[in-house]
Amino acid sequence: MNMAFDFTYPWLLVLLPLAALPLLPRRGDTLPFSWVAWLPDDRVGRWIGFIGRGSAVLAIAAIVVGLAGPGRAHREVLRTGSGAQILILMDRSASMDETMNSKGAESPAGESKNKVARASLTGFVAQRPNDRLAFMMFGTSSVLAMPFTYDHRVIEAAIAGTAVGRGMPDTQLDRGLLAAIGEFDGRPSSGRRAIVLVSDGGARLDTQVRRLIQAGLMRNRIALYFIYLRSGLYSPDLNAAIPASESSAEAELHRYFVSLKTPYRLFQAGNAKAMMDAMAEINRQQNALTSFVERLPRQDFGPYCFAVALAGCVLLLALRLFQVRAWS
Repeated sequence: MNMAFDFTYPWLLVLLPLAALPLLPRRGDTLPFSWVAWLPDDRVGRWIGFIGRGSAVLAIAAIVVGLAGPGRAHREVLRTGSGAQILILMDRSASMDETMNSKGAESPAGESKNKVARASLTGFVAQRPNDRLAFMMFGTSSVLAMPFTYDHRVIEAAIAGTAVGRGMPDTQLDRGLLAAIGEFDGRPSSGRRAIVLVSDGGARLDTQVRRLIQAGLMRNRIALYFIYLRSGLYSPDLNAAIPASESSAEAELHRYFVSLKTPYRLFQAGNAKAMMDAMAEINRQQNALTSFVERLPRQDFGPYCFAVALAGCVLLLALRLFQVRAWS
């Protein structure tokens, strides 16, 4: 762990000598008396005076230090966990709003593929507390809803946000997959890496796009999981033997993924239970423990300094209420 301590505005520390001002004697605090020996011994008053001046010194010093911006930068913490970097790439085309025709108890008939996917993905995120996750949607174009983060609440909120509005009119899977791979470029690897592609369709990729996808997956050592959401007879079985001349876009895409030199796994989900089983299997495969270093954002200690200054000022005001300003 790096414990570097620094200041955002260190030049403001030259004002620290101002904290000595309350220690200087002030004529306004004296009481006119002909002979001080006549005054009774006031130990409580002396202690109150010490406390008051100390509070004033502390308040001024805390304000100056707080304005200088104390903090701890470039802090690194060693964590132990799965440490995977997983990007969820979800199809947000209009076809995802169609029903899945599920008859399972988990998903009554009539629920949309989008709703089934949201429920399973939310549960998957909750089971990966030590992973850095990202969420991206694709349709006519790719939309990065949330970059890689350890704050899984915002990932869950981004997934829930796919329920708002209607889907995009087209499915540009090639753009979405290339954009997802690009999110790993230049990012230090802390463990396993994976892209979870959730879609109900396929795509016919040209030679250039195939080359870019394969190079990106190999460069970043990314495993690819394709969760294919089927909806009745209109969705082909990608595990069936179909002649290449009669294959669908989904089957052609699956065959291309199989030819990749990086890890690839297909899951076909025709109902909510199959979708949940697919996410559970991905969770098991990506659950190997490893040690990784998490780089934390700068920790600002300024608010604590201002809290100390506020406490000192409150104490000064309280002491002033009991201080005798004049004798009649």
